[in-house]
Amino acid sequence: MRRAFTWAAAGVPVAWLAVTVVNWLSGDFWWWGGGAPLVVFFAVPLLVVAAVPMLVLRRRLPSWRERALVSLAAAALALIVARRVLSGRTWLWVVPDLVIPPLLFVLVPLVLLAAVPLAGRTRWWTAALAAVALALGATQAGVHVGGGGGPAPPGAVKVVSWDTYCWSTDDDPDEFLRYLKRWRADVYLLQEHSGCGPGAPTPIDDAGLLRREFPGHHITTLDGLLTISRFPVAARAAVGEAANPYAPSWRHAALRTDLAIGGRTVSIYNVHLFDMLYLSASPLSPRFYQAIATLDAARRAQFDALAADIARNPHPVVASGNFNALPGMGHLRALDGLTAAQGPLYPATLSFAGLRLWRMDWTFTSPELAVHDYDLHAPDGLSTHHLQELLISEV
Repeated sequence: MRRAFTWAAAGVPVAWLAVTVVNWLSGDFWWWGGGAPLVVFFAVPLLVVAAVPMLVLRRRLPSWRERALVSLAAAALALIVARRVLSGRTWLWVVPDLVIPPLLFVLVPLVLLAAVPLAGRTRWWTAALAAVALALGATQAGVHVGGGGGPAPPGAVKVVSWDTYCWSTDDDPDEFLRYLKRWRADVYLLQEHSGCGPGAPTPIDDAGLLRREFPGHHITTLDGLLTISRFPVAARAAVGEAANPYAPSWRHAALRTDLAIGGRTVSIYNVHLFDMLYLSASPLSPRFYQAIATLDAARRAQFDALAADIARNPHPVVASGNFNALPGMGHLRALDGLTAAQGPLYPATLSFAGLRLWRMDWTFTSPELAVHDYDLHAPDGLSTHHLQELLISEV
């Protein structure tokens, strides 16, 4: 145990640095093993923080196993508390937010609780620290237990929301459209209706194609946001304008369309907030962190503008799309007046390096609306994001 922990404590940060440098120099971020480098990244924060109590306790606890377990439990609790305090309040926590998938806030304390019998004299401390970490981490992990909004009534509206990841520019266009149309949604909320490239999103002009493929529907676009609705559009508005020096043509947080549904107006927000970081600069350079700070300030302004528009909106509200926000992230506090749609036990929507561990895509509704049968669907290789499908009705 002692030798394994020593190798892990010394080797993992070194491997992390090596992967970062080689990936940057090679221009191929995941240069070996698919998602394998991510495992190294996940372990770094926990081991680095655990190294502190390991050193402090080395005279009082000569047993490496006892010291390692209680140190890991203390480190898990410290990271969870730090995230609760710092996430959304400072850009300095953006990288730790992404390095640690929220699911680990549940899995790590559970593993440590299972290992308590091995903790010897520190078993009570290990158990207590891991239990508190589990209680706090469960509120940040995004795990959902419970039912949905009950059976959908007649006339419920089907909404599909999907970050298409550069539309069909890297895919077979016919296959892409078949995938999109097979959901037979009343309302499509599509993000990244655009090409990828410098200054992305790059606009796509395919209005004629969309009218042919979705006859009788109403089509509204803004900054790579595309809303397709079979209900009439009573009004539209751009929400949350902010400067993005890294993607100048991406200026708004959301496209709002007020739809006439069943004799009532419902406001639908098609949301795509700025990215949290860009990998175009080395993590070892100041430019990488300057971009994070700039984007974080702009995202905060976007969240505030979106929340303000919703607060003064007299209509029932659906806000759905790619929020680029993880469960428990502080930015989401701006939307506390809305209810997040829940369905799968762990509704992860983003796959990265072959691992589906992050929830970036959300649907929020105001109290006047109920969500039924919320589900996520695999993108069949057409995007890195899973598609959100839900039925809504008035309460």
